[in-house]
Amino acid sequence: MAYIAICQDKEYKIDVKSEAEGIYRVSIYELVKEDGEEKENLLREMTLDVRRHGCCTYSVIADGKSYEVDLEEKDQHLYEVLMGGSHYEIKVMDEMKMKLERMLHGDAGVAEGEVKISMTGKVTKVFVAEGDQVKKGQPLVIVEAMKMENEIKAPKDGTVKAVNVKEGQVVNTGEVIVVIE
Repeated sequence: MAYIAICQDKEYKIDVKSEAEGIYRVSIYELVKEDGEEKENLLREMTLDVRRHGCCTYSVIADGKSYEVDLEEKDQHLYEVLMGGSHYEIKVMDEMKMKLERMLHGDAGVAEGEVKISMTGKVTKVFVAEGDQVKKGQPLVIVEAMKMENEIKAPKDGTVKAVNVKEGQVVNTGEVIVVIE
């Protein structure tokens, strides 16, 4: 299963495959934006042997090196990690939930005022037109994806320069649906 982790303002994709009970093959990718596109740079691949000791403490062997890890859930999807004397706050979600969260909160791939869709779906409602003034968080479009209606919101204040969708239209991942100046 793939997860997205955000730690110290950097974003990572973590692909986890279970090989046996407590044994996982993990690939860690740094997610970077280049030329307006998100790219995955492989940082590390490793095998983890994970054993739980108590409510929040884990013994982890990573490629032959042993670590004691204290893990506490602070909020939904937000974890506090203490490992090797270092403290981290990490937000972790599975890849699909992260995409949905970004769609719902207007962070669906904003670059240069472009609002991109992060999941294929069907436009069921368009709230704005070219020339409209919008405020951050204001609904722009509703897209039905996976049998759920997802409200795409303005990521910033501005003027709608273009609306590239209409009701009933199918939109694909990465497509620019609205441009805000």
